[in-house]
Amino acid sequence: MLRGLYTSAAGMVAQEVRLDVVANNLANAATPGYRADVAVTAALPSLFLYRLNDAIASFPGGSAVAPAPVGFLGTGAAVAEVFTLERPGPYRETGNPYDFALRGPGYFVVQTPQGLCYTRNGAFLVNQNGELTTADGYPVLTRGGQIARADDPNLAANLAVVNPPPGMVLTKVGNNLFSAPQALPPAATEVVQGGLEGANVEPVEAMVELISAMRAYEAGQKAIQTQDQTLDKLLNEVAKV
Repeated sequence: MLRGLYTSAAGMVAQEVRLDVVANNLANAATPGYRADVAVTAALPSLFLYRLNDAIASFPGGSAVAPAPVGFLGTGAAVAEVFTLERPGPYRETGNPYDFALRGPGYFVVQTPQGLCYTRNGAFLVNQNGELTTADGYPVLTRGGQIARADDPNLAANLAVVNPPPGMVLTKVGNNLFSAPQALPPAATEVVQGGLEGANVEPVEAMVELISAMRAYEAGQKAIQTQDQTLDKLLNEVAKV
């Protein structure tokens, strides 16, 4: 009975993480260059059960009959990984000369207090020094490693664009930025000026997933309530007989 409570609780924790991930995706559905996350769940290790009464036969003085196997018992699920979808988002023209989009794989390079970070959000601004920055004020770098300037006549062609090698996983650090364990190699991806890449979130798909996670969470709640009621009867009613 208690094992059933723990199994149901483990499933609810997994669904809670899934709900948080989907809710964050929906909250950023209008954020340029946002990459959606997906929570992947996996089953926890199973237990192999034998019939308890049959095991008595193997005790000293009992018969030599081996305990009869029952089978595997699941112990719940957990979130094994949260990975980022790399599918491209929709492109839209804005007419703003400081909006940029990448036509293909890659990331813009941004200088932050924590070091180099990378982003697909090309909605840049110009500070009082004429330098190109993100909305948070982080300088955008050129292919030569300098801070990009708004008066550069070849600004789009000079912006640094990099792409992680196969197998390297970038880490989200907030503010639509990614970090990498090492410097990334340059990419030959085309930079389009005057437009933005939208988030690669499919709102309808995310809403369906959100409802599915909520229903699974509610099912875990019902399972815990049912087991709690059964345990209450066992302790307070059956024990009196």
